[in-house]
Amino acid sequence: MLIYLIIGLLGGILSGLLGIGGGVLFVPLLTYLSTTNFKTNTGISSMAVVLVGTASATAYLLNDFSKGQNFITEIVIMIIAGILGSYFGSKLTFKINTKLLKRIFSVLLIFSGYRMIFANQVESITGDILILFFVIGFISGIGSGLLGIGGGIIRIPLLVLFGGFEQIIAQGISLITTVPTALTAAITKLRNDTKSRNIGLIVGSSGIVGSFIGGNIVFNISDEVLNISFGLFLFAVSINMFKNSSK
Repeated sequence: MLIYLIIGLLGGILSGLLGIGGGVLFVPLLTYLSTTNFKTNTGISSMAVVLVGTASATAYLLNDFSKGQNFITEIVIMIIAGILGSYFGSKLTFKINTKLLKRIFSVLLIFSGYRMIFANQVESITGDILILFFVIGFISGIGSGLLGIGGGIIRIPLLVLFGGFEQIIAQGISLITTVPTALTAAITKLRNDTKSRNIGLIVGSSGIVGSFIGGNIVFNISDEVLNISFGLFLFAVSINMFKNSSK
């Protein structure tokens, strides 16, 4: 029980600080610190992300992350696409070899780590095209369903690079989109697994506390320090995950 509470707290803090659902931390920690298998952990993570993402999104909204701008249309499009992608990705989870799944996750972490470290060096290369938000939502939804993440580590860099959003705005939009996407994955994966669903609720409940902590201090912390630190952390986790995937 204690280990699940600690995992939730840590994931929640990172969720609030970086605009991710927390799954990028939940999945590897659950894999290393519990006896549950990797595929089941992706479902547990999705359940936890629903609670943590909701809390983090609330903190961002209370701090007016959008600076008075209206992104309802973009968010709705991404939610619809994310739900579709998440369902598809969740179904794929049980058809893909666990070793391959771990390697996909590790590569995704490297990409995310690179994005965190060099976030301030990217610029928008396209305009406000609605189909773009559908594509971003669908791709991140697949990642959410397949790997048990909220999709933020895919969604945020795409919003910054192709959508031209500021980092903090991209994080807020991503968090709002994360909730229904992760819920779709959780329902699909844990429909008949009460034990794993309860573990996800424990992790997520603890994560709520952390998410409010992270979500309320993110507006007063240096993006550069935050991004570099987390990027290096992701590189370390990725290397370890990839190495263990061969066992």
